[in-house]
Amino acid sequence: MKTYSFGVETVPVAMAGDLVIGSVHDERNYRITLARINEEEIIETHFLAGENDWEGHSVAKLADGYIIGGAVEGKATPEGGSGWKAYVARLDGNLEVLWERKLEILGNEAVYAILPTRDGAFIAGEASDGKGRGLFIGRITGDGEVLWLKALGPWDDAVISGLVELDGRPLLVGSLKEEKWKVKTFEFNENGEPMRESELTEGIALTAAEMGGKIILGGYKESDLWVWGGDWEVTLPNGAATSLLPTGDGLLVGGEVEGKATVIKLDSNGEPLWKRELWERGWVEVLGEGVALGVKEEDGKTVMVVGRT
Repeated sequence: MKTYSFGVETVPVAMAGDLVIGSVHDERNYRITLARINEEEIIETHFLAGENDWEGHSVAKLADGYIIGGAVEGKATPEGGSGWKAYVARLDGNLEVLWERKLEILGNEAVYAILPTRDGAFIAGEASDGKGRGLFIGRITGDGEVLWLKALGPWDDAVISGLVELDGRPLLVGSLKEEKWKVKTFEFNENGEPMRESELTEGIALTAAEMGGKIILGGYKESDLWVWGGDWEVTLPNGAATSLLPTGDGLLVGGEVEGKATVIKLDSNGEPLWKRELWERGWVEVLGEGVALGVKEEDGKTVMVVGRT
């Protein structure tokens, strides 16, 4: 296990191939962090910044580079901040920016999920107009042309869970607060026209994945870590699931239990196979092939941790 710090706060958020995206706070502003890793070693870093704060939230690998997403030109606060524009950019194999787009939807938004297509990608995230919180989904071409953007909501509160491809179609998955927290899916056609809205279950899903032709959710219920697979669910006291990684023989779940960064292995029917506590005072944010990334508190800083699973 190794730790890395590029400021007072270094947070990994998502991973595609060997590239990790996140954010670093250097006592003045937030910057987008791009880090290539080899096992537990960071072998290359790049930073993207500009006016005010920039944060990285999502990444997808392409045949000839990457698409990244996040939020830029906002002002970060403990409550989330204001003035954020949704950000999406295309990178080449050397992590050079080929193009970037800054999108204004409701007034305060971020791209949290990317689903590549043959000729571009679907993007999705959260948006707020000051009266409530909503979700959005859009489609862009490989050259950065925005074909369409659709806003949903607002609700009392909303959290995006992810973009999942099921039976060849994209589904936006989100947790919405309407008296109770419910997890719903939203289906759109290629032209952005809404097709179907379905309720999956109650709870707060921080992440979603496809496994065996169905949607898997990870998050929390009340104060407990929670993983939902349709006809099964798993809970552990005092924790939250923040990352899911389907494998050939089951599912890896990353998160936090009792203040410790934890990885759990479930079989395809949701039966727990093992649980590993990786480090204290933190949580797992990202799972990759054989690796877990997250954060912990160390000497007054929030540092990035890279460990083997």
